[in-house]
Parts: sequence; C-alpha cells; structure tokens
Amino acid sequence: MKDIEEVDTSCNAVFSDPPGEELTPLQYFGTMCSDDIIQKLVEQPNLCCIQKTGAPLDTNVREIEKYVGINVLEGVVKMPSCRMYWTEATRFSPIAVSMPRNRFDKLRNYLHVNDNTKMKQREDPDYDKLLKVRPFVDKIKQGFSIIEPEEYHSVDELIIPFKGHSSLKQYVKSKPHKWGIKVFARADSSGIVCDFEIYRGKGTVHNDTGLGISGDIVLRLVEGLPKYKKFKVFTDNWFTSYNLISSLKNYGILAVGTVRPTRLQGCNLKADSELKKQGRGSYDYRTETERNIIALKWYDNKSVVLASSYKGVSPVELVKCWSVGERKYIDVPRPDIVREYNH
Repeated sequence: MKDIEEVDTSCNAVFSDPPGEELTPLQYFGTMCSDDIIQKLVEQPNLCCIQKTGAPLDTNVREIEKYVGINVLEGVVKMPSCRMYWTEATRFSPIAVSMPRNRFDKLRNYLHVNDNTKMKQREDPDYDKLLKVRPFVDKIKQGFSIIEPEEYHSVDELIIPFKGHSSLKQYVKSKPHKWGIKVFARADSSGIVCDFEIYRGKGTVHNDTGLGISGDIVLRLVEGLPKYKKFKVFTDNWFTSYNLISSLKNYGILAVGTVRPTRLQGCNLKADSELKKQGRGSYDYRTETERNIIALKWYDNKSVVLASSYKGVSPVELVKCWSVGERKYIDVPRPDIVREYNH
C-alpha cells in the first residue's frame, strides 16, 4: 500500500503550423472523403446497374457529389420520410432543385462501393462481412490518419443507429440509440474521431495479444499514435485491465481507466461495506511496484475502481458534493487519479 512513483508525463508531440488559408467546409470534407471515394461511387453503381439490368446507370462525378450532399443535408434538416423533401406540401428547395426525386431513388437503389462478384462464401477464411463497403471504410480511415494527435485520447464504443437487416446489427441497452452497428473508436480531447474499427464479431481485430478482444481493440486503435511520446489514453471498465495498461506502457503510452476488480488478480482492496462506513470520499489503493501501476477504489455514492500508470493518490483535493441526507454541500476527498479520469 504505497502511492505510485512520480512519472514524467511531458508529451513531446510536435504539431504543424496552422494552414495559411482557412479551408472551406467542402475542402475539409474533401480531406476525409477523397476523390478516390467519389470515383468508386461512380464506377460501382454503374457496374451494379449493368449487372442487374443490362443497362448502365450513366451517373458521373458531379451527380454523385450532389447525391452525397443531399444525404448530408438530410441529416441536418430531418423529415420523417425521404420523399417529403420533394412533396409539394413539405418541399425543401435546396434538395428538390438539385436532383429529381426519381433519379435520387434510382441512385440509392444501385449505390455500391465494391463489386458484388468479389464476395467470398462465409466458409472461406478470407470472408469479410464488410467487403461491400471495405474501400469506403479504408479510405475514411486513411483520411482520419492525417489528423495530428493531441495529448489526450479516449477509446470507447459508439453506435451507428440502424434497424434494418444485417448480421452486424447489435443491441446495446446503455446507449441512446440501442440498435445499430457497433463501432470502437479512438477520439482526442477535441471530440474528433482519429481511428475506428467496426465490430463484426470474430475477426474484428487480427492482432491476438492474449489480452482478449477488449484489450486487442485498444492496442489496434493506438497503432496510429507515435510510440514513446507519452500520449494519455482513457478507457472504461470493458477495456481496462492490468495487462492492458502494462502493454500500453511498453509502447510509451500512459493510461487511466476504470477497471473491474476481477481483472486485478491478487490486488485485494477494501470491501464496499468497509469504505461506506468510513464515509464518502474514502479510498483504498495498492501499487504494483515492479511496473509502477496503481489500482485505487474510491467510494462516493458507490464505489469505483481505477487503474493508472501515471496518476496516483496525491494530491488529494476536497470537492463540493451534494449530500441528500444532510441536504447541503459537503467536502469530499478526491484522489488525483479520480480527478484525472473525470477531467
């Protein structure tokens, strides 16, 4: 039972100078959705239409750019039905004028990113559930990779809302959108997604490190961070384990995360009942001295267990918290590791 030894946390990442001219929104969009993607969205719908009907779709780059723009705008100006943008009573001119409704429907029907004939059978070891959108996903990842990383990053899961038929569809009751496609993402402190991996069951990641899928995903998502630059990564208890924090430390990446007690073998922290008797703000901690990794249980309204490779107990600050029983604000001790994670 000792505090973590002091760690040099100075992040020596170097950032480029800001651009000389401010980019337009369209130019920023082009850095993520490149001309290669648009060209794919021209070639593949034409090919799909020929395969199904024997006649070409006769679309082009300009028309596909309009189609993408309409979809973006529909996400801003929302209506219950797609056709309402063209209906006389609810007509929305920026969309209705740019493309006829029937043409939009036809483009949507034949929208493809990859050749269907390349799809392998499920029994094939090279079968890819994301083959139909693989070129698009890879290009978007490539666009994200040009974003220069900030010091602080968070790895978490998010849901792309979707209720259609797909083997990728998941139900996550804790999310605002409970049905959809699960995506694991790394975002920086500005809220910008820097890398992501779509969950597709077995085969989501190929780097079997012995940490389980949760740990493998974190190591996969931090691949884009330069090593030994002392970036900070935050995770929740689905990802965090002692072995993960130790592995990140080998890459020169510091970490803080909430952790399940079952993933801290041999680390016996005080029971919740004992901490509850001591009152709000009580805590117990242990440090694995060989790797200088600390585990701490802090009791507020309920207990939370955290693990860290660079933040420990000290300094302990007093924070104002509302007490229901006393009906007033009281001072509650908060260790530094808890402050860092909340921040």
